[in-house]
Amino acid sequence: MSLPLIRLLYASRATSGTSYGALIGIMDHARDKNSVSNITGMLCYGSGQFLQALEGDRRSVSDLYHRIAPDPRHTECQLISIVEIDARVFAEWSMKVVNWDDGKSARRQSLLEADTGTSEFNPSAMRAEQANRFLQHLAELEREIAGD
Repeated sequence: MSLPLIRLLYASRATSGTSYGALIGIMDHARDKNSVSNITGMLCYGSGQFLQALEGDRRSVSDLYHRIAPDPRHTECQLISIVEIDARVFAEWSMKVVNWDDGKSARRQSLLEADTGTSEFNPSAMRAEQANRFLQHLAELEREIAGD
């Protein structure tokens, strides 16, 4: 019997010295490990904050989150939601990274405002449904941009 698929969302704040460039190196390593564990997801970074979605079987995602949460490169790790899912939203990405600060386009900004009601990227203030909707719409936009 296979374990159910879940999507876990969390927010955290980068510690000083955690740059986007350093994050890319970490994420390259994470992509390889996530691929082996059949974990997919998206990480959005901006204003010194992280919003991440992880998808996979319950045990794999839970184990990964418990390794991520105490990582000293971030603080204030806040679990936003864990839900069982029928299908993955981020299926093609073992980990998609979006740098919000570098990608402030009018389309991204209007998406944030429509999904969260604010123009400020502040994941810790998002309710679960807002964060989930925002990341799903951001994934759709990223696919559209990559297809252009």
